[in-house]
Amino acid sequence: MMRLNGIGLTFLGIAPMDENNETTTTRWFTFLFLPILPLGRSRIRFLPHKGTGFSYVELGREPIVWREVALTYLFGWIIFPALIFWPLVLAVKEVWTGLNLPQMLYTPFIIFAIVWLIAAVWKLMDWHENRGRPINT
Repeated sequence: MMRLNGIGLTFLGIAPMDENNETTTTRWFTFLFLPILPLGRSRIRFLPHKGTGFSYVELGREPIVWREVALTYLFGWIIFPALIFWPLVLAVKEVWTGLNLPQMLYTPFIIFAIVWLIAAVWKLMDWHENRGRPINT
């Protein structure tokens, strides 16, 4: 798997490992961390690895689980962007005044929206990276 700045191939939908340290996962092409195309599902075994990233051996192909694909699209294209960008909608001056929100809270909310954006992107990228790593290796 290779991905640079969120563009490339990655594993998403990694199932919990069984007693043999084997799991199933779907290989995705991503663009800017957004899931674009599922390329196939495989049974893999994670190998011991030092440093960042992970090593694995592919044990065989599995059929794609379309429910997992749909959930990946739902989270990647709707839920995560909504979590990241919801304050920016209210930060638009016309929306703020249209909702009759207090003007004295507008500047503090802008500061909150910027901090929220930075923290949300940071935490979701961290979560996304850890989601693609095996557990207990």
